Amino acid sequence: MQIIHISPKTQQYAWGNKTFIPSLLGKPATDTPYAELWLGTHKGGEATVPQANDMPLGEFLSMHAQQFYGTAHIRRFGAELPFLLKVLAMEKPLSIQLHPTRDQAAAGYAAELPLHATLSRDQWNYKDAQQKAEVLYALTPVTAMCGFRPLRELVEHLKDLIPYQFPLVFPFLALLPPNNVADSDMEEAQPEQEKALLARFFSTLYQLEKPLLLELIAELASTLQKKAAPRLTEDGAFLTPAGITLTALEEYPEDPGLFAPFFLNVLHISPGQAVYLEPRTLHAYVLGNGIELMSNSDNVLRGGLTHKKVDVPELLSLLSIKPMKVEFCPQVRDVCNRLDILTPTEEFMLSCFTQGSYFITERKSIELLFCVEGEVALGYEGTLCTLRKGECVVIAASLPAYRATVQGLAFCATVPS
Repeated sequence: MQIIHISPKTQQYAWGNKTFIPSLLGKPATDTPYAELWLGTHKGGEATVPQANDMPLGEFLSMHAQQFYGTAHIRRFGAELPFLLKVLAMEKPLSIQLHPTRDQAAAGYAAELPLHATLSRDQWNYKDAQQKAEVLYALTPVTAMCGFRPLRELVEHLKDLIPYQFPLVFPFLALLPPNNVADSDMEEAQPEQEKALLARFFSTLYQLEKPLLLELIAELASTLQKKAAPRLTEDGAFLTPAGITLTALEEYPEDPGLFAPFFLNVLHISPGQAVYLEPRTLHAYVLGNGIELMSNSDNVLRGGLTHKKVDVPELLSLLSIKPMKVEFCPQVRDVCNRLDILTPTEEFMLSCFTQGSYFITERKSIELLFCVEGEVALGYEGTLCTLRKGECVVIAASLPAYRATVQGLAFCATVPS
């Protein structure tokens, strides 16, 4: 077998929606929200191989390591799949979160491991010893938050949204000379000061006593209501910063993360655009549907808009706090005419097959090919198979070449050569 079909694992979380993933899989909508679809070997939701009696994918690949991974891959990564391919279907905001670097994950996992025997899994900060970087490709309009805004934007928002509490709770910001805040060259002129003030703001907000935090949230909510701030952009495709807060307010009325849309960058990702999130970046996906490719890790440290554990000291020890300008990933055609989504990662690469015919040669590693619209006809070594919407195959590294004729849209997950 050079190409095998795999069955995904679905995850039913409260923030998911009831139609997108079922529709992708050709199933009717349900009363239960489907949030994620996993295609990979991670033990938190491992795919299976129907052709091998529903054997877990990781076990199957271990049994056929040389064939499916190839020598070059095994030399770099061992006989392991270093990435995890997902579909995200977001009806409500996900938790604000970050993921550790490789060194942070290894140290954190080793330190926490002795506690895992007595600590319930939902209380673990580290599920594994792997870093977690990720890229999200929007299938529909996606609203997200990512990285800290410049200090001057944060101060302008706080003055506007909590004018009474702002100078009392954040005097170190309220007392800044106006020219320091308004100066457009502040990042270049005083980067260390700006980082320090952003860090002080974040640690202050997240360590407020509950009564004072509730006063801030009450003033924030009152201001947004008085302003009659629109929840959606004019075209109705995306949530505004105010819309994110108002959407989350009912479910998380005591959460400091309600301020996140005003201290993090709010992204509006149109279908066909992609954004890369490096480890240590505070972020949250809010609304929409997309393809996500990430390191094969489930390490998540949460920072609000959640009922799950939030470990503020650990979060602060890992977090990169600096103003961040978020740009969408460059996309280039490779020699086989696939559209490669460029990210600075060694463990994964996402490519897009749009309408057309592709002849894939010079293959060196394993690939996952996933159809999200229409169908894909795969021809290889005199064999022809069809990949329909919602289906995924694993293509062995030992297959020297194949042809893909796409009537719709498909994605390839592999490692950079």
